[in-house]
Amino acid sequence: DYDVVFDDGFVIGGQLIRIDIDPEQLARNQQATLAIVADAGLALETLAARVAGGLGETYDKPAETADAKAGKTRGAQITAAALEALALPTDPAFAPYVPLFDTLQQALPEAIWVGDSCATVYAANHLLSQPAPRRYFNASTGYGTLGYGLPAAMGATLGRPDLPVIALVGDGGIMFTLSELACAVEEQLPVVIVLWHNQGYEEIRRFMDNAGVTRLGVDIKAPDFQLLAQGFGCAAVAIDSPSELATAISERDASAPLLVEIDAAGWNAKVSH
Repeated sequence: DYDVVFDDGFVIGGQLIRIDIDPEQLARNQQATLAIVADAGLALETLAARVAGGLGETYDKPAETADAKAGKTRGAQITAAALEALALPTDPAFAPYVPLFDTLQQALPEAIWVGDSCATVYAANHLLSQPAPRRYFNASTGYGTLGYGLPAAMGATLGRPDLPVIALVGDGGIMFTLSELACAVEEQLPVVIVLWHNQGYEEIRRFMDNAGVTRLGVDIKAPDFQLLAQGFGCAAVAIDSPSELATAISERDASAPLLVEIDAAGWNAKVSH
């Protein structure tokens, strides 16, 4: 499910113990060395008790030792070195998204990011680094769910009203749940909806082209998102540059949702120069 680039390069080098309540799931994707049919929560609680010294003992998380802290530091160093070696921000496929994410992080440094299945989320899975846990989640795993991003971002706003929330959506996926704008406006949920408009289902379109398959159902005609948002009573702005994005966020009403529509072609043309 996490081989998001679909190149079969996600390899597990050691032994895999897999726990799932669904027996059929245990036989999919990676082959497990040991497959256990069980509720994941109960299984881990039992495992924790055994590791703590005996079945049935209450497991109390030990205080972090100096060795553990050193291990975390070393892990962070290894991760930083790997990211530097990969140099993903300079990859032509990711380069247009670097100024997008930089601008959003500078404008809303504490934000929770919630993603649909769209180009910006695929890029963020490789580029985005958040300062704390539970600050980025999305539907882009395996067969992702189109339309997830907006309602999930609204849920994040309700759960953490003290933090700003960014919803990353595409012009295809947003059509599945666009009506949720009415709820966001009515409940005054200040989600910043970043709509990446690339005129259709870009990922499927690319796979069709690479496979030599005639395009079908991927070059969709999008509606006027500005007009639709205004019809719901939601503030909306159309942009195509990092400076316009920064201005839109800084001037927004922080007590209401905002739809920021980014023309992908115009953005890519400007940031590539």
